[in-house]
Amino acid sequence: MPHDPMFLDLSNWSQITITGPDRKSYLHSFCTNDINKLKTGECCEAFIPDIKGRILGHVFVISREEHLKLIAVPGANEILTPHLTKYLLGVDATVTDVTSENGLLCLVGEGATNFIDLAVCVNITNLPTYLVDAQLTQIKAVKHQLKNHGLAEGSPELFERLRIEAGFPYVGRDISDANIAQEAARTEQAISFTKGCYLGQEPIARLDAMGHTNKELRGLHIKGSEVVVGSTVLSEENEIGTITSVAQRDDATCVALAMLKSKFTQPGTSVAVVTNTGTFPAKVYWPRFE
Repeated sequence: MPHDPMFLDLSNWSQITITGPDRKSYLHSFCTNDINKLKTGECCEAFIPDIKGRILGHVFVISREEHLKLIAVPGANEILTPHLTKYLLGVDATVTDVTSENGLLCLVGEGATNFIDLAVCVNITNLPTYLVDAQLTQIKAVKHQLKNHGLAEGSPELFERLRIEAGFPYVGRDISDANIAQEAARTEQAISFTKGCYLGQEPIARLDAMGHTNKELRGLHIKGSEVVVGSTVLSEENEIGTITSVAQRDDATCVALAMLKSKFTQPGTSVAVVTNTGTFPAKVYWPRFE
């Protein structure tokens, strides 16, 4: 686990703005967290579900003086922009996809924001993590500034490992509209059960009242380096899940995310991962890999 501050370029991530006087109340009606409480400069995490409570998007929402900024993983803009736009009739708000115009940097580590303003804290890695968004031309200048202060630029492979170790999911890879919001295991960060009505609230609230999911996303520490996405997770020869993301930690081990049956989601649970080249022992971790 690196400790020196660094930055990673996430400019391929999705960015959407919502402007207009109704922007907060509008988004509040379509996501799982309390947008109305956000003050200027604050950020929260939320799901944007469909009417069945299934996950269409997973976003960070930043409240700016004149707009809301939604930040999500690559490709999310193609689903969320039309979804949020089609309900605008009679609402004084405008939804705009600004992905192609803006860049995004992720700053990681203690002291990573000492040289930069307007960074918002997010829960993507197990280290202090911040996002800085700006127009692409400005992002290039910020990167140059950070390098001049001695911050190294991390690789996509490193970012993948860090986000898997922290259990941060990608919509379309680890979670999808096949999953109700709680199955992503981000309930504490991303779901408010006191905010009032929103699209998809009823099934999400019903599941909360039931007290458990049938499956949830979990992290695995695997003794083996040949595990791939799609590998089967077993417990005593019974299939309990499938690997959705994987990254190498060292020559002998890797970390992965998998959607597992709830009976096997306790941290420390021993499981096995089966690939074309063999069977590898693994242990469940959550919410962070130590």
